[in-house]
Amino acid sequence: MTAKGSISPGVRAMIADKLQNQGIELYDIEYQREPNGLILRIYIDTASGVDTDTCVTATRAVKDFIDTLDDLDYDYLEVSSPGTDRILRQDRDFIRFQGSQILVKTSQKVEGRKKFIGLLAAANPETLSVEIDDKMIHINRDIISMVRLQPDL
Repeated sequence: MTAKGSISPGVRAMIADKLQNQGIELYDIEYQREPNGLILRIYIDTASGVDTDTCVTATRAVKDFIDTLDDLDYDYLEVSSPGTDRILRQDRDFIRFQGSQILVKTSQKVEGRKKFIGLLAAANPETLSVEIDDKMIHINRDIISMVRLQPDL
């Protein structure tokens, strides 16, 4: 495992299963070196949101399993909510947050710009449709570098 790396699909699935048994969804995992050491961040979510008790439950559900893995060394384990300004990555995120305000950044210009703030109207495997000032912008997902929820501005 590298200092900034990914978690294997098998380990990710096991963590997701352990959380699911507690009624908690695995939202994302980050594993990277930071100035204070190797950080393993597990982002969780539930239909009713995430509070301190949810984070404690999730930590208890996964820590013993993670500590048995020989190839996953970390200095700090963090378990938290992805936040109200969470990054949207998966199709399920786009479905769940349809109608929400989002920020989209692209690697190439679309209609003369690379940054869009509007309502997530629709998503499919090829495009993301964003409504901006009553105009629909269709952005090819291949050129999207980041999509983030934009809580009330």
